[in-house]
Amino acid sequence: MWDMLGFSKSITMKITLLVLGSTCLVLALVLGVNYSRSRELIRQEAEQSARNLTSSLANEIAQEFLLVAQAVEDLSSFLEAGPWDEDALLDHIRRMVAGHERVFGSTVAFLPFRFKPEVERFAPYFYRDETSIKFEQLGTDSYDYFSKDWFTVPVKLRKPTWTDPYLDEGGGNVPMITYAFPLFDKQGKDATGSLKAVVTADISLERLNNLTNSKRVYETGFLSVISDKGTFVTNRNPERIMRTSIFDAADEAKQRQAKEFAQSMITEDAGFYDIGRSITGIDSYLAFTRIRPPGWTLAAVLPKSELFADVEALFRTTLLLGGVGIALLVFASVLVARSISRPLRRMASETVKVTAGNLDIDLTEIQSGDEVGQLARAFTRMTEGLKDRDRIKDTFGRYVTQEVVKRLLESKDGLKLGGEIRELSIMMSDLRGFTALTSTMSPEQVIKFLNRYLGKMVEIILDHRGIIDEIIGDGVLAFFGAPEALENHPELAVACALKMQLAMEEINAQNEADGLPHLEMGVAVNTGEVVVGNIGSEKRAKYGAVGAQVNFTGRVESFTVGGQVLISRGTYERISDKLEVRQVLEVAMKGVLGKVNLYDVKGISGPYGACLSDGDETVKDLGDGIAVQVFRLDQKMMSGKGERGHIRYASLTSARVTFESGISPWEDILMVVQGDPGSHVNREIYGKVISVTSADLRTEGLVRFTSVSSDAYNMLRQSIDSARSSERKA
Repeated sequence: MWDMLGFSKSITMKITLLVLGSTCLVLALVLGVNYSRSRELIRQEAEQSARNLTSSLANEIAQEFLLVAQAVEDLSSFLEAGPWDEDALLDHIRRMVAGHERVFGSTVAFLPFRFKPEVERFAPYFYRDETSIKFEQLGTDSYDYFSKDWFTVPVKLRKPTWTDPYLDEGGGNVPMITYAFPLFDKQGKDATGSLKAVVTADISLERLNNLTNSKRVYETGFLSVISDKGTFVTNRNPERIMRTSIFDAADEAKQRQAKEFAQSMITEDAGFYDIGRSITGIDSYLAFTRIRPPGWTLAAVLPKSELFADVEALFRTTLLLGGVGIALLVFASVLVARSISRPLRRMASETVKVTAGNLDIDLTEIQSGDEVGQLARAFTRMTEGLKDRDRIKDTFGRYVTQEVVKRLLESKDGLKLGGEIRELSIMMSDLRGFTALTSTMSPEQVIKFLNRYLGKMVEIILDHRGIIDEIIGDGVLAFFGAPEALENHPELAVACALKMQLAMEEINAQNEADGLPHLEMGVAVNTGEVVVGNIGSEKRAKYGAVGAQVNFTGRVESFTVGGQVLISRGTYERISDKLEVRQVLEVAMKGVLGKVNLYDVKGISGPYGACLSDGDETVKDLGDGIAVQVFRLDQKMMSGKGERGHIRYASLTSARVTFESGISPWEDILMVVQGDPGSHVNREIYGKVISVTSADLRTEGLVRFTSVSSDAYNMLRQSIDSARSSERKA
């Protein structure tokens, strides 16, 4: 039902239910504990009060019994002291009844013929009625006192006794209990035939019943006296007195524990029990104590409904107040929840936009200073951070693959310094003669050229999943096979190098159109083990590769000429079946023992296939040739003084040059075409000596152009075109 109403997704409802549920739970716990504790305290107080009441009343009743017994014993003492006559006896009996309001009636019942030899029965009895003291002779044929318990029991036991409750028909004619004291003659009660009479005093049970019923036990509670046999001696219901017992009441209740409680009242001296509805039919407590004498039980019944009436009323009032408080709390929680849910819904809608990639959000309407407002501002800052992150990813992605960007930005260890040894393919490229050529270019031209060149090269490298380690001016160092392992990294590296060379044709065409120099690029690829990882410090680091194989790649690159891709043996052996190789160069490298084989790659087959064109490498006879000034280059910088040289044969990519002095293969040189001294034309040609021959004290070398200024390139083209025209005419 909640789902149908939409409440299961409503934060207002969730907060309201949470507040309501927790409040109700706390309130229930507090009320429950308070209610239980209050009931227990009242129960303890009621128990103590009931015990005090029953004990006090039992003592009061017992005191009356003791006073009656004392009156009987005083009368017996008088009679034992003797002498006395009949008038004196009657007078003492009458005065005892009159002088003790607790005594209902009294008699001195003589044994047969013990009052006078000629009188068998003699039992003068004085008793109270509503207004006076009356007399009755019990020693008649109609009232056989010799058979009454109050006479036979003390005669038999020869000691004072309290009788069971009884209705004295023919005597006092009321329910009563009698204290009977055996009277002995002067010889002593231990002498044979010394028992003369039984002196008695009666206590009316009506008076005792009035006494117990006068004590207030709440509204419907009551007190009752039970004999030692369980008979009701007093009770609020007159029909029960002397007619039923506590066991009869237990049977009527038909409760399993009722008889147990009834038996406890007879056998125990005192107690307090939760009897429920087992005896009275009303949920109640029972307190009782023994009355000594005559050994009866005084019981008090305390109805729980009246005992806990105040607690129940307080509980109901508290529940009512709690309900009102909960209603107010729910109203307040709804207001608070809505103040939270509305801006949260707004933020949720903006989150959907962010999820869709739209980071342009507007949460300016949420101006609160609470946590929700802080969250809104934090969310706005987060989206700004995501924009910055995207800008970083876009910028960073210009130099590394998305795999590296993801690793560095999302992995918790992405920026952790350290590395691992891994086999990679390293590629290094360099523009021939670029450093010297740019010295004559404006800064704007340099930046324009570099952006054009590097933009294309970076695009190709990233397309082949390469990682750009460094870009230093016109040089690029990249590797393949990290951070994500690539089984085909040699193939990717070589294919990337070939496509970079192919892209130089497009770049040079654009340079020529903009009046920029024609440049050649050399590329080297090597495969081997290096250390790859985050290198640097905590403040500045890069993901790169270091090791001997990186240095070796640089040495291989130094032997390349424009338009050439040289690879090492390590790379060649892994993909030789896919390569087309023009030639194998055997070179000597600094720091490397023996000769090193380098492979001039023309193309590669497979999914990353690429192939370089042969081009027109045929040199043309230029007739008179071109005079040049030759400068040797060391680390791309001119060293020493220039010397004269002469170009007799040339193509757009190479030339045969005559040198005045000796020169070594693989040397880098700069040739400046001689022209008018006042001319500002830049005719510089950078190249690498490929081979050298000596004849007639002159040295001739084959020079592969690496960079040709636009003026020199145009001059060479004109000279070669003229040579071709001459050949055709011839």
